[in-house]
Amino acid sequence: MKTKFTIIILLISFSTSMYAQSVSINPNKAVGGQSFPVTISGKNTAFLTGVNTIDFIFNNAITTDAIFTNQSVLNDSVITGTVSISNNTTYPKFFLLRISNTINAPINISNGIQIIDTDTIVPKIYILNTIGQFLQGGNSSLTIRGKNTHFETAQNNIVKIYKHGIETKSIAISNLRAIKTPHSNVGDLEFGLVIDLKTKIGSYSISVENEIDGKIFLDNAFNVVNPYPMSIINIEHKYARRNVQKEIYVVGSNYAKFNTEIPTLFVSKNNVKVNHIDINFFKVLDNQNAIYNINVQSSAALGNFDIGYYYPSDQDTMYLNNYFSILVGTGNNEIVQNTIKIFPNPVKNILNIESKNNISSVQIFDLLGNEIFNKILEKEIQNIQLAITDLQIPKGIYLVKLQSQAGIETRKIIIE
Repeated sequence: MKTKFTIIILLISFSTSMYAQSVSINPNKAVGGQSFPVTISGKNTAFLTGVNTIDFIFNNAITTDAIFTNQSVLNDSVITGTVSISNNTTYPKFFLLRISNTINAPINISNGIQIIDTDTIVPKIYILNTIGQFLQGGNSSLTIRGKNTHFETAQNNIVKIYKHGIETKSIAISNLRAIKTPHSNVGDLEFGLVIDLKTKIGSYSISVENEIDGKIFLDNAFNVVNPYPMSIINIEHKYARRNVQKEIYVVGSNYAKFNTEIPTLFVSKNNVKVNHIDINFFKVLDNQNAIYNINVQSSAALGNFDIGYYYPSDQDTMYLNNYFSILVGTGNNEIVQNTIKIFPNPVKNILNIESKNNISSVQIFDLLGNEIFNKILEKEIQNIQLAITDLQIPKGIYLVKLQSQAGIETRKIIIE
């Protein structure tokens, strides 16, 4: 009788273990603020039967620091969904996973989700190329190394390039491949960059995306530079006074093409445009030299300023630092330094020009830089009268350029 009782106990024990329910979740590690897809796998479960309720338990109570959403029951043994961890959750911490439905009793997983240090789980990417910059119109290559990534096991890695947060179409990705290296246990990504000649210069960011890691961003990954920089290398007459209009001469690099593309100039301080000081294009002399007019209002601040410039085809701004000075000069209640007086203005018939210095030449230009009138005086004189009606100049705004012993001065006139 004792033997039969032992056999019955063994059979009951074997039957219970054979049909015992167990559940696992993958992945089972996370960091605060993370949201990620998970798969719940069951043994001896009936997920298709009844309604499943999935909760996370912390300190013997349901917590809202870990939430399961987007539940999808694939079969009696598999549930997929999304786990979202609160931003306020810190490590180390453990959330018990509890699953129950209207048929089965609750099933607990004691090691449900483990909250760990961010650096041990969050996917990151790094650029291995040390050069950090590539040329407009060139072909280059990049190698990205991952940390906590799955480049090799992912089915589809997608790389995108961004400027100012907007995906650029002027840089194409070619020959993308994931490789295993002795230096990385998660693999590297190698790919080519095909950079269009019209690509804007400046800094670019990269994103890598796949079905396992999601989208990973790397800001300021590399720079695109101009192989033939159309930079400004010098500005002559680098000072002015308040309440003055004057010309400045701009000299470009050997690659400048002022005849086909003229840069826009402005006065700046700490990379911010300064009000009350305007620089307007006046005339191209050749591919490397141009004339601009600067207009300094009486309210302009004194001191040293930068000259900022950019080309219409590329809005990225370059700077000549501490390259322009506004000096104490001809504002209200200041010593008058102007050497030339032009009147009346506006003018209808006769334009009078008076100077403290001898004048050697007079030129008149329209606002597009076209020369309307040019007179080189046989004898230098201080006072000139121009008969505007005889010159048959149409009504409008013009610039009068005067060459004297003191240099070149420009004045704006209105012809009525």
